Amino acid sequence: MSILLIFLLIFSFTPFLLWGDKWKKTAIGQIPFVIGAWFTFTKFVTVGIGPGEVYLWGLFIANLVYGHIAFTIVLLEMRKSIKIRQPMVGQNN
Repeated sequence: MSILLIFLLIFSFTPFLLWGDKWKKTAIGQIPFVIGAWFTFTKFVTVGIGPGEVYLWGLFIANLVYGHIAFTIVLLEMRKSIKIRQPMVGQNN
């Protein structure tokens, strides 16, 4: 259960990173997945999830996949912007 909470906290923060990095449409698109994942986690912890409610795990897994992709995009964009700002090492020779 604790690993689920860690994933939720990380991927709940991802829309804020995307919003600050000019990926507003992607951030807005992730909000329903985050809400669904929190609903799934809350229901799992309090009363459990029955066999007829497997779609809730689908929402949770979709949030993990979507959040992972979005987080990777943010990291790649940050890496690209850092490389652009670095001066060329061999340029001074």
